[in-house]
Amino acid sequence: MQKSRDSRFLKRILTDAEIELVKDAKNSDEALWSLWACKESAYKVIKKILPDTAFIPKRWQVVFNKTQSECSEGKVVITGNDGIFIRLFSNHDYIHCVGADKLAELDKIISGVEILPEKENNPSFFSRLCLAKRLAKHFLLDIHQIKIKRIKEKGELQPPRAYIDGRKTDTDVSLSHDGRFVAYAFNDTR
Repeated sequence: MQKSRDSRFLKRILTDAEIELVKDAKNSDEALWSLWACKESAYKVIKKILPDTAFIPKRWQVVFNKTQSECSEGKVVITGNDGIFIRLFSNHDYIHCVGADKLAELDKIISGVEILPEKENNPSFFSRLCLAKRLAKHFLLDIHQIKIKRIKEKGELQPPRAYIDGRKTDTDVSLSHDGRFVAYAFNDTR
């Protein structure tokens, strides 16, 4: 809260145009964290394509081209890349963003946001459970057939992957959590 008033922070992570957008917004904190969520989503996408990409949010410009009540669409423009297409969901409770390297892929993304139960103290576990449940429902499988794993390659922890009956799938998945919310996303490969 109130981070939108920290000009040093804004200059470190936003472009000049984005700083103006935050200053002019009705809810400047929501605008700030919406831009951040877009940049973070774009980074997750680009990191899977180009693993050596550095996250330098100040150099990444968020451009919205379509906004409806709780959903906005646009692109995160990244120097040296065509950019990443994004779909942002925001309301008074949370901000959730999904991204893809191709516009048509946005319509294939299935995502959800869940509230972390009060007695659950492991948001990573709960987000994997929510994703596994949704994948099981989507693919008409038993939840016990699905595992969400992160493996190390060359000493670095890789993005999460979905496994069905012990076999790695081509289903691209993403997980996140913050505060009392967890989120998941995956591409519909059918």
